[in-house]
Amino acid sequence: MYVYGSTLGFVCGAALETFLGFGFSFAILFACLAVLVAFFTDLGLWHVRGFLVSSVLFACGLGILSANVSSVIKNVHVLDAFAGKSVVAHGVVARDPDVRDQYTNIILEVNSFLQEQSDLLRTLPSSVRILVRVPPYPELRYGDEVTVEGKISIPKNFPADPGGRAFDYRAYLAKDGVHYEISYPRVSVVAHGKGNRVYETLFAGRDAFLAVITKIIPEPEASLAGGILLGAQQSLGTELLQKFRETGVAHIVVLSGYNIAIVATAISRLLSVLPLAWRLIGSALGIVLFAMMVGGGSTVVRATVMALIIILGRALGRTGDALRALCFAGVVMVALNPLILLSDVSFQLSFAATFAILAFAPVIEKYFLWVSPRFGMREIFVATVSAQIFVLPILLYHMGTMSLVGMIANFFVLPFIPLAMLMVFATSIVGMGSAFAAMPLVAISYVLLWYIISVVEFFAALPFASVEVSEFPLVAVFVSYIFFGVLIVKHARSSKQKNASSLRAKKSTYEF
Repeated sequence: MYVYGSTLGFVCGAALETFLGFGFSFAILFACLAVLVAFFTDLGLWHVRGFLVSSVLFACGLGILSANVSSVIKNVHVLDAFAGKSVVAHGVVARDPDVRDQYTNIILEVNSFLQEQSDLLRTLPSSVRILVRVPPYPELRYGDEVTVEGKISIPKNFPADPGGRAFDYRAYLAKDGVHYEISYPRVSVVAHGKGNRVYETLFAGRDAFLAVITKIIPEPEASLAGGILLGAQQSLGTELLQKFRETGVAHIVVLSGYNIAIVATAISRLLSVLPLAWRLIGSALGIVLFAMMVGGGSTVVRATVMALIIILGRALGRTGDALRALCFAGVVMVALNPLILLSDVSFQLSFAATFAILAFAPVIEKYFLWVSPRFGMREIFVATVSAQIFVLPILLYHMGTMSLVGMIANFFVLPFIPLAMLMVFATSIVGMGSAFAAMPLVAISYVLLWYIISVVEFFAALPFASVEVSEFPLVAVFVSYIFFGVLIVKHARSSKQKNASSLRAKKSTYEF
């Protein structure tokens, strides 16, 4: 109870500071209130869970303090005075470039800055980042040292799709430390290989995989293969990607926790001959290297952490420990970057989906006993349904759309994803040596990928596959999760009572 209460307090404190900017003094105020409540409780003057209230207040103060001192927030306005002016920025490409059909987005970590028609060179903190939009050619890579010349601007927010909320694009970029953008500047490459050597090696391996996939598997199946295995879904095209969203299965092509959990499970099974501790360590190392290979961005890192927590919970067979680990991971992520709490939908969805699989899936499992447990079908279906139900309020609040065919589409698609990932991986490995030798694997991979796309297109073509919902209020989100929380608590108490009754029955039988 103290873990969950403290987690809630910390998150609320970080949210309040991020949204309202209370400041350092309020952190001290909450800490003092926590001490007073603990003192009165110790004297017997406070009788209603005093120490729990004290821990929540203290954690809230820590959340405010964490958000207040965050470097991510501190560098928000460092270049505001130059907005709308032509500048020369020198830095290193800090992330794997985001390649689109018509352009490429790069994150430039700036180390020096010069306003055109000025001789004053400014050295900037390494955490100052600029989103630079450039043509797809010539290609830029992670670790390239470049100089860009163009007009710097502050990102502008724009409305979301009809039925959704206005999209806070500025906050979306800020969560990654990006507060400015330059569109189509003059770019000069100064040097290569200025990034982390491990990342560069892993990126080279990933690019080799994608090159083989693109060469021997036809489109659009090749793009889907790259999406489910390595998260490279950009070449799917806008129309097909929208169909994946409408049918509620877009998570398979954006390298969500589900895909990473499959990789972690595969690694764990390969190491099944080892003791549990070594198996968990090997799985963790393997999945971390995989996450680095596919880009290691904030979304991938969070999905990796969530997937590892699920694997840990299943390996130990103790949901409570996994839930506490999830809370701890969430607190650490928010402490490192408070902006993700309110501005990063992917964090909200990842956390909610993982929490649902650990805590909400047992609540609804009794309604799906009719699903066969063979090949893990029931587990997959229950996990999918629980996650989709649990994240629905967040999706309605941010997106304003709801897929009416999502659950059934996932039921037909998800059981084939592990096999498809395995066959695509095998195809890539064999294809690196000989495209001809890989032909049997290509045929199997193609059939699986074609089936997945066909299912998505079939359900997307149905009338009312997805519907738009008028603005979903924040109050409704809170009410929804209070309702879910009540169901989870009731189920936990019921399970505890059943276990206690079972133990008493066994004890009575033994004494008899």
